Amino acid sequence: MLGLSITAIGLRPLSDCLTIFDQLRQPLQLDFLELAIGSPCEMDANYPNVPLILHDSCLYRNGFRCRLMLNQPRSWKPYAEFVETHEVAALTLHAPLRKDYEQSQLEDALKALEQTVQVPVYVEVMPSPEYWCSSVDTLVQHPLLLDVSHVLIWHQGDRVRTERTCLEMLDRVKAIHLSHNNGRADAHDLIPMQIWFASYLDDWKNRYFVTYESLPETQAVYERLDKRRR
Repeated sequence: MLGLSITAIGLRPLSDCLTIFDQLRQPLQLDFLELAIGSPCEMDANYPNVPLILHDSCLYRNGFRCRLMLNQPRSWKPYAEFVETHEVAALTLHAPLRKDYEQSQLEDALKALEQTVQVPVYVEVMPSPEYWCSSVDTLVQHPLLLDVSHVLIWHQGDRVRTERTCLEMLDRVKAIHLSHNNGRADAHDLIPMQIWFASYLDDWKNRYFVTYESLPETQAVYERLDKRRR
């Protein structure tokens, strides 16, 4: 399945983001919407009748962000409540700092969260080494969200090594984030038409939840508002 993240079009009112999602559904052949950081995703908003993915601490209640913290099970409750009343396909979250968890503790917490929210939970690979899942050696034994632009930072912009690493990880992956950067910072730049993963997209969207976390260059007019102002 192929989807769009609020992150890619955000820094606008949520209602504007939902309008943009509707306008892009046909040209990008979108199947789902990912609620994510970028514009406040209120729990009682009128979301489109498509599957939703909840990405990290994305939900808001009465204007206040509901932070999802692995070490605080009470913080999981709003996400479990949202799942009960919406068509949610998965919950994805950033891998935490390595200093905060032993690997076994992290894996146990992920399993407990999954049991609470009653949808699959996937943990995202991270761009810098203080986090779990920030290299092949720090991956946990839990289904992954592969962010290709984070791996590009692992390899400091080396496209060939990035492609090889991503392909080697796919047997552990359930979801994929698509965006672009210069190999130094997670800038969420527009995705060039000739980017390395373009040839894999048809196959990937049949096997994983694949999310545009930044837009293709062809849709630059809808780029998230802070990027368009630069």
